This record gives sequence, structure tokens and C-alpha cells, in this order.
Amino acid sequence: MCYKCLYMKKSYNVTLTACSIGYVVQAIMNNLLPLLFVYFVTAYKIPLYLISIIIAYNFLLQILVDYFSSTLILKVGHRASTIISGASATLGLILLSIVPNVVHGYLEIYVGLIIAVTLMAIGSGLSEVLLSPIIEALPFENKESKMSFLHSFYALGHLIVVLVSTAYFVVFGIENWVFLALFLTIVPILEIILFTFCPIIPPAGDEGNARRRDFFKNKTFIILFTLMIAAGACEQAIAQWSSYFAESGLKVSKTVGDLIGTSTFAFFMFLSRMLHGLSKDKVKLYTLLVICGIGLIACYLITAISPIAVISLVAISLCGLFCGITWPGVYSIGGNLFKTGGTVMFSMLALGGDVGCSLGPMLVGFVASGLNMNAGILFATIFPLIFLIGILLLRKNKNSEER
Repeated sequence: MCYKCLYMKKSYNVTLTACSIGYVVQAIMNNLLPLLFVYFVTAYKIPLYLISIIIAYNFLLQILVDYFSSTLILKVGHRASTIISGASATLGLILLSIVPNVVHGYLEIYVGLIIAVTLMAIGSGLSEVLLSPIIEALPFENKESKMSFLHSFYALGHLIVVLVSTAYFVVFGIENWVFLALFLTIVPILEIILFTFCPIIPPAGDEGNARRRDFFKNKTFIILFTLMIAAGACEQAIAQWSSYFAESGLKVSKTVGDLIGTSTFAFFMFLSRMLHGLSKDKVKLYTLLVICGIGLIACYLITAISPIAVISLVAISLCGLFCGITWPGVYSIGGNLFKTGGTVMFSMLALGGDVGCSLGPMLVGFVASGLNMNAGILFATIFPLIFLIGILLLRKNKNSEER
């Protein structure tokens, strides 16, 4: 037996663990604040349109990080970049917990929240660019399954945030939410510790001269980029507004809305990614993504137009099942089609995903402000429709090339 090979395999599992925790951190960055939106509106008197801007700002800043971070990563290295990511997330959570105790008035609190969100978005954006190519570069078999396994921890992190937050709010009261934010700093600190010693292999293509604009000259990559926009919008249009939708649109309590709506959405997303991660690629990825697109269209429509709150909550939950594979699935297709794309290619795909993460919930919020939340969710059905059309085009191109 090659003991060196066995040792390296175990060491690479530490890297997988570190990256998985990194996705839990990203889930905390993106999903903690939405659980507090109603409280911010009622307790701090922050207008709903300003809440919508927080969502958009978070992901727009992540877009900038996606675009420019590949230059930083290639210069300082992946290890240093992962530590910077974890440190930024930690500082963001600490500042978030301090703001309401040192300033008063909704504008002052809002500015403090924006500064905290800035740090959190930098940490989250760096994670999105770093973690997937790190795993793609490791000598694992069944890369598509490993990618879904990795991304399942984002959904698991989302679920943990919802369950822990809900239990905390019931026991200690939502007015004490700042201590929860401080407690959650444990997770990015653990990420930093693991990334200080785990093995990291530079992704293929990083030694070349791949340029961002070169990717956008390729029609296949443009389809992939559009798919990432749609995937991000499909996921976050529901994830960012499900708690508010359940409380204001379905008229259920916050506890019921978070537990039955938001947490089951996260659970089903985790379940779909984990099952695909353990499936060893038995189901063709393109076929799976077509099914996901159709399922998302149906779930969005049911969520928006069903007159029965329970049915809408079930549809919200099933959105998690169908959108779970979309983001890591497109990443896997990109890794297969552009094997030497490296960090630059993954940063562009991450940029597309974050464009969708910003665009989806922002448009839902704006439509809801003018009409109602049901209309906002109904409008968002356009995103899974775009995803379905895009994956069908990509599959058609793939089949044509194979003939």
C-alpha cells in the first residue's frame, strides 16, 4: 500500500472539509439578515425599499469581488485569499453585532448595517471564487458529485442559520439578535484555522494567461454565464424573501414561516445536493438540470397563485429541491467544457451567479413594493424559464458536437 498516497487522500479530505465550512460561512453571510428584515422594518423603522437595497448591495458588491478577485488570488495565492475571506466574514459579523448598540435612528443603523454587509460580502464573494476551483483541482473521482457535495454545505449552512436563529429567537427574543451574530463568528474562525494547513493545488489554467474578455467571445460560455444568472436568481428570489413572504403574504407567524418555509427550503436544497453528491454521477447532469428547470417553474407558480397558505409553503420548500443542483451543476459543466479555465473562469461564473442573486430578490422586492409579494414571486417565474431554455440550448449544442 502507498502510505504517502493514503496520507495525501486524507489530507485532501481536510481541504474538502475546509471548503465545506467555507460554504457554511457563505450561507451565514447571505441568509442571516433576511431573517431579521421584518424586525428591522418594525423595530428600527427602516423602509422596505431600503431593505431591498441591502439585498441588492450585498450581491452587487459580491459581483465586484467576483470580477476583480481573480487578480488578487493569482498574486497572493489561494491560501492567503481563503484566510482573508474568513477574516472579512468574521469582522463583518462582529460589526453587525455592535451597530445597534452604538448608534440610534434608522439612518445611522442603516449605514452601520451597510458597512457590516460590505465586509460580509467581501468574505462571501471571495469564497465563491475560491472554493469550487480548489475542489475542482484536487485529484478526486466523480468531480460532478464532489461539486454537489461541496455546495450542499451552503444549503446545510442555510438550514443551520434558520433553525439556530428560530430557536434563539424563541428562547431569548428577537430583540437580542446581536448576540447570535457574535456567536456565529465561531464558524469563519474555524475556516481560517483549517485553511492555514490543509493542502491546496493551484487550479489548471492558473499558470496561463486566460483573460476575462476571452471567455465572453465564446458562445458556449455566454450560455453558461446566463445559466448562472438564472440559477442565482432562482435560488435567492425565494431564499431572501421566503421569511417575509410567509409573514406578510401568507399571514403566518415568524416561527411557522421560518420553520416550515425557509428551513424546509434549505433542507430540500441540502438534500438534493447531498444525494447528487453521493450518487456517483448515475443520473446524466443535463437531464437532471432540465427536470430542475421544469420543477422550479411549477413551484414558483404554485407559491404565487395558490390561495392556500400550506400549499404555498410546500411549494417554497420544493423550490429548494429543484434549485439545489442548478448552481453546482453549471459549475461542473463549466469545469468539463473549459478544463483549463482556472480561477479566472470560475470567477466569471461566480460573477454571473451573483448577478442573479442580486437581480432576483431585488426585482421581487420592487414588484412587491408596487403590488404585493405574490406578484413579486409570480414575476420571478421568468428566471427558471430562462434557466430551462438555457440548459436545453446547451444540451442541444453538446449533442450536436458529439455526432
